[in-house]
Amino acid sequence: MSRKNSSGRSKRHRRSAANVNQAELIDLIETSNDLEFKQTVANKLVDLNRKHRLKMPKSLQSRICHKCSVISNSTNTRVRVKNGMIIKTCLVCNHIRRYGSGPKFNRGN
Repeated sequence: MSRKNSSGRSKRHRRSAANVNQAELIDLIETSNDLEFKQTVANKLVDLNRKHRLKMPKSLQSRICHKCSVISNSTNTRVRVKNGMIIKTCLVCNHIRRYGSGPKFNRGN
């Protein structure tokens, strides 16, 4: 006799619980004023997203460094605009993140 496989149900439950926890952590980041607490919560959020393969929300995707998980602000990030491309450099880990693709004639349209 074979056992009934119930992993699908537990997997869905785990995913929904992770989504609820993600929403709570995002709310804590947005409402808190303490920078050290925000940093701790951001680290927990990144760990949760990696463990459960969740996508980072667009509102926080550009505010958290992808390499060291530091919340970026004006003291630890350099922002430059070069040929229509936004270049963010994390001053903690020197990770460079590029947004946009430059002027319109470079976009291939």
